[in-house]
Amino acid sequence: SVVFPPVLVQMLDRLESEILTDRVSEESRRWLASCGLTVEQMQNQMDPVYTPARKIHLYHCDHRGLPLALVSTEGTTAWYAEYDEWGNQLNEENPHQLQQLIRLPGQQYDEESGLYYNRHRYYDPLKGRYITQDPIGLKGGWNFYQYPLNPISEIDPQGLNPLILSVVALMSCGLFSSGGVIQSGQQRRDQYGRKVNPEADKLTDEHKSGVNPGGNCSPQNLSDLQNEKNRLCNQSRACAPQMLRKEILRRYEINLACASVRKQINNQCFGGGDKAHMEEENKAYKTAADCSGLIK
Repeated sequence: SVVFPPVLVQMLDRLESEILTDRVSEESRRWLASCGLTVEQMQNQMDPVYTPARKIHLYHCDHRGLPLALVSTEGTTAWYAEYDEWGNQLNEENPHQLQQLIRLPGQQYDEESGLYYNRHRYYDPLKGRYITQDPIGLKGGWNFYQYPLNPISEIDPQGLNPLILSVVALMSCGLFSSGGVIQSGQQRRDQYGRKVNPEADKLTDEHKSGVNPGGNCSPQNLSDLQNEKNRLCNQSRACAPQMLRKEILRRYEINLACASVRKQINNQCFGGGDKAHMEEENKAYKTAADCSGLIK
């Protein structure tokens, strides 16, 4: 094999860079001419620069920032997945074989291990905890392996210390960038990309008509849950900048509790809830996020 002198290799590398940027110097032109070559001849000998095809997709996330759907610029759902509270993927629709590795805030899925890389350590979603100790020690809490005990209202983007959800975290994933229902074929989804279960409409209608009062719950169980929902949700919950921090925190917690009991009613009694009830649940989470953004 032929080994070129280092000076020649350096010259050719510089020439290639100049040709690619269309900025060939006079020195390079003179050198090519001394070899009986032109810039055009050299350009024709070079391999074309590979430009990968790029396609833009928009993220739709839940209130924590966990991606639920990738939507094309044409408005079609190109990828969709469902997760439990701890970030375990329950199912996935990926007809275009897209690679979507983002999980809970700060986490990236590692296919070989099944773990989630969480900046400073790895998180096991099956156990809902980290596999290594917290590098900041007791500053992150008494349990060195603990992920936030309430994964619905807290996140840990750096794998160091839990954070209360803020509206900034939600905005970073475009959660509130667009409203309405995402369409995927004939399947309806709420504004966060969650499917609306057709069974939910059936259970709701049967409950209202008296054919099946309570849906999947007993009438008494549903009544107890609705009483709790009314106690929490039927009060002033909106936050304003002029409010005291203590009051904002109180309303933040009330909104989370309101959203939680609505979710419980939807999931336990009505197959996830019809679209109207899912949106009421979403509104409570959004109001909580708005309050969180005012906490200083």
